Amino acid sequence: MTLGEKVKRKREELKLSQEELAEKMNYKSKTSIHKIEQGITDLPLSKVEELAKVLDLKVAYLMGWTEEKQKKEEKSNVAYIYDESEFMMIPLYESISAGYGTDEAEFIEMIAVPGLKPNGTTYYAVKVKGNSMEPKIPNGSIIIIKKDIVIENGEIGAFNLNEENLVKQKKLIKDKLILHSFNLAFDDKVVNEFDDFKEYGKVVKVMVDL
Repeated sequence: MTLGEKVKRKREELKLSQEELAEKMNYKSKTSIHKIEQGITDLPLSKVEELAKVLDLKVAYLMGWTEEKQKKEEKSNVAYIYDESEFMMIPLYESISAGYGTDEAEFIEMIAVPGLKPNGTTYYAVKVKGNSMEPKIPNGSIIIIKKDIVIENGEIGAFNLNEENLVKQKKLIKDKLILHSFNLAFDDKVVNEFDDFKEYGKVVKVMVDL
């Protein structure tokens, strides 16, 4: 049985309409539920745990995990990874700016992300606010950041510049460090010698929610 079939069957057992389920999931309309049930779009990873809770289902059943894998997940609490095609639990924070900067960094929840390799590396996720990195990183998307790794020239990273958290492309031009925006409506930021500047990590994945 597919994920969509499981969602539809359980929704009907609970006598919920698509509109009612969409409301419980904070979707704007029933269209998102319809697409999930029909297999038109995948369930966003940030919504997996929430949907399982609303439908009174186990995450393992909803995602098609075996009982053994679910027990290992619970035992390790947050960091167990299965293989490249499955999921790793990492923390999601609010938020980082693809615009003019924000200093917010509040923990939201643990989310499941496929295809990450731990290898002693720490990952975390952050919601993106702003459109300065569009089209590559849309406003409202979630970025996965790999910590403790050098961000090379031309790569996208998460930075803190003068107490503002930003996601930008790192550029080195004639000994100048520039945080570049893909959206040309936004000016680049030049990192000066006396600025308070930190590199949080490299952006390795972008996830777009419904």
